[in-house]
Amino acid sequence: MDERLRAELVQEITDFLERHWPQGTAEGSSAITDRQLRLAAAVLMVSVVRVDRSSRQDEHRALERALSRALDLETEEAAVVARAAEDTIARGASFAETLRHLDAGCTTSQKLRLVEALWRIAFADAELAGQEEYLVRKIAGKLGLTTADLMETKVRAREKFLKEDL
Repeated sequence: MDERLRAELVQEITDFLERHWPQGTAEGSSAITDRQLRLAAAVLMVSVVRVDRSSRQDEHRALERALSRALDLETEEAAVVARAAEDTIARGASFAETLRHLDAGCTTSQKLRLVEALWRIAFADAELAGQEEYLVRKIAGKLGLTTADLMETKVRAREKFLKEDL
């Protein structure tokens, strides 16, 4: 992707997070589309990678793989999305506001998929740092997930990591 396309993606993520977040519907159905969930997830995933202040190449590759799977992108395009999410965070995207909207607009299934993806990013460097675990737990709590949900997603993510590593 060229720089113009990257800038457009950063702007799309920023617009979505700051100005065009969908409001809940009267029927109580999820107001967040899968694409919107994935854009917000990209920002949260980058936050997990950066939380221990020592992001490694393993984590960036895992982030790109996770984004590639989630957004159905080629590896190179996923790398651009990751950089766009990093740029969005650098521009001051509101982490708390993102979580509040995700809690209000996501289904439980979407929340579980998101938290599992965050665990997979945290496990990517084969070392679960305390800050990474704290952040994933905090996100899960803000999304209204139970301790059982949190542990199930953690176990699934760890099992998938171990299978990939073997």
